[in-house]
Parts: sequence; C-alpha cells; structure tokens
Amino acid sequence: MPDPDKTNGSPQRSALPLHQNLTGAAVMIAPHLPTMENVGQVRTVLKSSELPLMDATAPVHEQGGAFMSGAPPGSGAAPQQPKQSQTTALAEGYVRLEIHYEAYHLSVIGAKEVAGPLISPTSVIHGMAYEVLIDGQQVTLGSIPDVGVRRAFANRDVPGREGKHYFIKEQSFNFYVRMPMVHVTAASLPKVTVVLHNVEETPDRLANIVPLQQQRGVKTEEIARLPGIRVEQLPPTVRPVFEQLMNENRLKP
Repeated sequence: MPDPDKTNGSPQRSALPLHQNLTGAAVMIAPHLPTMENVGQVRTVLKSSELPLMDATAPVHEQGGAFMSGAPPGSGAAPQQPKQSQTTALAEGYVRLEIHYEAYHLSVIGAKEVAGPLISPTSVIHGMAYEVLIDGQQVTLGSIPDVGVRRAFANRDVPGREGKHYFIKEQSFNFYVRMPMVHVTAASLPKVTVVLHNVEETPDRLANIVPLQQQRGVKTEEIARLPGIRVEQLPPTVRPVFEQLMNENRLKP
C-alpha cells in the first residue's frame, strides 16, 4: 500500500489552512523544493543548467536567406483595398433610384445623386436581386436580401401557429437600385431596363455585361421588369431630379 503521506515522491499537501490569513506566515506547500528568489533580486533564469548564458556581446543575426526582408523605406501600412475579383468600379458618381414594386409592376418613385465611384459586386446571393441593363447588356446588379418579406418570430406564450416563426410576403415594397451617373442622359434613359429577380442558384463569380438569365450556373425567376425610364412619365417630385442630372451630364466636357 502506498504511503498516504506521499504522492509521486513528494510530501502530501496536508494540514493546509482552511481560511485566508492576511497577517499570517507564508504557507509552504512543498518545503522540499528550493525557494524562489526575492522580487527584484532575480539574476538568472536557466531553462537548462547545461546551456550557457547569453551576454550583451552575443552576435545579432543580420538579414540573410532565412529571414524576411524588411519593408522598403517610406512604405507605410496602406489600408486594405477590396480585391478586384470581388468588386468592379464602374464610374465616378452614380444615381440611387428608389423603385416601387406592386402587382408585378415596377415604377421609379425617387432618385438621389451620390458622389464617388459605384462599386458593383461580381456576385449575388440567393433571394431577391436587381440588375440594370442597357441595350441588353448588364451595367450593374446587386442583392436586396429580405426585401418584400416580413418576419414573425416565435413566441412560446402564444399557442398554435401564431406562436411559431414564419414569414409573410408583402404585396408591395420599395427597394433601391444604383446606376452609374453617366447613363442619366436623354439618349440612355429610355434604353435602361431594371429587372427584379428571385435568384435560386448562382456561381461564386458572374461574368460582366452578360444578363443574369443568360449566365451559366444561374437559376433565377424574373419577378418584374421596368422597360425604360421616361422622364415625362415620372412623378412630379422625381422629374426635377432627373432633369437636373441630365443637364449636368449634358454640360460635362
């Protein structure tokens, strides 16, 4: 039978105080081990007593084949830029259209000019998405997740179906479409087509210019289509915005 007072060759931790005593003497759990050096008096820490100490004259490794070369002078850390494979810059400045959907019909109810480049994604996610076509070629597209859907969250206090998590499809809703400013002209607007899709399958990367329904690996259902933007048919609150943008484009060199 093993000695109850010893475990693995060291004295058993016994007779330890049950309560902390702030003024009491230090408790020695393993008195057979050497004591630690006092704070501020540590001179040497050896991982192995057979290894020599490193003094101040130890050589410092210079740049060589096994080391990474340093950054060139003056090359500060620049902010990370989006990968070209993820986004595509289309033009300086764009217009954000507010589109209203109701009964498979799309209409423009708002417009706002936005400064800066329009970054168009090269892929979309499952669910609702839009694309802008001009003369049958894709200009830009974007995902609009959860549009036209109202969520009802589960409530354990309500019995039956009313207390479960479910979705309600709205009969009408609004969403935003971004289009390069360069296409807001009297000649281009009648050729602009806005298509609302329900995307079921899509690859990780889409081809440029080609419409969604013609791309390989894409399975989508067309929900509605706006064939052309005619300024004279826009609401009175929206028409002046387009007229100003068209005038700005006309005056550009």
